[in-house]
Amino acid sequence: MMQPDAVKVLIYALRDRHLLVFDEPDFPAIQLQVPGGTVEPGEDIATAAAREFEEETGFAPDELHPLDVHDYRFEKEGREHHHRRHYFRCHISETAPATWLHYEMTPFGGGDPIGFRFFWLPIEDAKQRLGYGMQALLEHL
Repeated sequence: MMQPDAVKVLIYALRDRHLLVFDEPDFPAIQLQVPGGTVEPGEDIATAAAREFEEETGFAPDELHPLDVHDYRFEKEGREHHHRRHYFRCHISETAPATWLHYEMTPFGGGDPIGFRFFWLPIEDAKQRLGYGMQALLEHL
């Protein structure tokens, strides 16, 4: 089996049949996403999921529950990429607002902090609106 180019974690955070999603106000062409990121070499998958969730949202997740693993292939700059995505679900504290802006201070590619605007989207809407194949395991919710 081919080794993936990257191992990723993606987190479906839920509240009242709504999914936590974000866009990037400074980059309107970027599609809607769920929190997640890259697993560091030697890092435990669940530890990476908790770390990425907190870095991106500013909130520590309640218990993370593994959902499944999904291989995502896409073409970028004329080359095929393969990400092995480990999906988790969690609930987030009721104190989380309806919408908020949080800055990722350590973007994967380096550079300036990136502003993420978080909000809650009904799961049915998320199936239609999420980008980059991130809706792949929504039926497991």
